[in-house]
Parts: sequence; structure tokens; C-alpha cells
Amino acid sequence: MENNSDIYRARHQLPARQVVGPILINSGFRNEDVNRHVGGVRNSQHLLGHAADIRPRDPQQFQRLVDFLKAHNLTDQLLTARSGWLHISWNPFGNPRHDVRIGYYK
Repeated sequence: MENNSDIYRARHQLPARQVVGPILINSGFRNEDVNRHVGGVRNSQHLLGHAADIRPRDPQQFQRLVDFLKAHNLTDQLLTARSGWLHISWNPFGNPRHDVRIGYYK
């Protein structure tokens, strides 16, 4: 049985790394205390291990990563920040929403 981290790596991170090179992960699974501390919403997909905050190691590859994830058929939610980080989520149990919001985080 795959865990949520394995699903993320196999379906998003590994193919994305082939496009943009190394990817840094700032946050993945969060327990409720950590989620509250970082200002996460109560229904955050991080609480289920279905989300990650990532960025490419090479900042010049940010837009390329965004474009790749926008086009990926399994992307549930993609929220970008001006800081160069982005939030990516997936839904292993249902159809992805393809909710893409560029510049969502200030």
C-alpha cells in the first residue's frame, strides 16, 4: 500500500524533476498543531498528507514548474506565491478540481 508521500513523489515530483531539476519541499504533511502555528486553514489538505509547498532549486525554473503542474491531469490545487513557493495538492480518492490560482499568496 502506497502512503500519500509515495503517491506525491510518483505522480507529481518525479515527473516534475525531469522537467525542472531538483525540487525543494518546505512543507508536506502537517499535524493540527503545526498547521495552526503556520496559519493553515482548518480543512488543509496538508492535514491528510495530500499537499506540499514546493519550489524548484533553480528560481529560473519556477514558471516552468508552474506550467508543468497546471497541465498535469492529477493536480487538484495549485496556488502560487510571489516568494517563489507554490502549494500543490492532489486527491487520491476523487477527481482533481484543477483549481489554479496564480499569485494567490502575497
